[in-house]
Amino acid sequence: MLTIFGFHTNDKLYTKHAKILESSAKKFGIDVKFNEFSKNDWQKIIAFKPTFIAQMRRELKGPILYIDADAIILKDIRPFFNAVKEDIAVHYINNNRLISSTLFINDTPNAHLLVDEWEKRMLTQPDRWDQIILQELVDEWVETGKVTLNKLPPSYTFIFDTSLQTYGSSVEPIIEQVQASRDMRWIEKYNSRGKIQQWMMRVPNLRKSTRKVMKRHENVNNRMQQLGIDIRLTLDDLLD
Repeated sequence: MLTIFGFHTNDKLYTKHAKILESSAKKFGIDVKFNEFSKNDWQKIIAFKPTFIAQMRRELKGPILYIDADAIILKDIRPFFNAVKEDIAVHYINNNRLISSTLFINDTPNAHLLVDEWEKRMLTQPDRWDQIILQELVDEWVETGKVTLNKLPPSYTFIFDTSLQTYGSSVEPIIEQVQASRDMRWIEKYNSRGKIQQWMMRVPNLRKSTRKVMKRHENVNNRMQQLGIDIRLTLDDLLD
């Protein structure tokens, strides 16, 4: 049985996104297992994401599917992933660059070894991006026959704006990644400003960065409306 899981920090923004993802999944009768961590724990733990995923692979039985918390499920994804027989399934943008925001790991010996090795390599190279290390590892092990790979279609790791630019409107989003990290950059900028500049940043038409944030929120809110879910993302969700 497929287990879908993820994690989020306990700040307002990512807690709201986890609620959005969970609510979208429930529209299709899907349960998502979330672990919540404090920001301090998340920042202190080296190789957090690979360690978390490797630990979940060790603890859970059956195939598992990791999804970043800032995503929306737009269709029942279980029939597709239940049919995946390979050790691992992940999307490569333009068949070139791995993106780990949706990551399927089968309950096979080689899949277990793969995520354990990902964790080990990250612990020895903590300053590198975990996604790059995962791609190096997957490419290496696929080439040598240590694992089998299913390259996911872009529908299952669809970034709301850049995937549209890359693949065009012919690709239907099924798991849509809405990039909350962009809002985190806005929050960092906001917190470093004085009161007058903060006020100006809260007025959408006065700052380009705020207009970009509002555009992202509009996409999220349109998806919620499409799914019939009464949750909306606002600038207040960015401010503690």
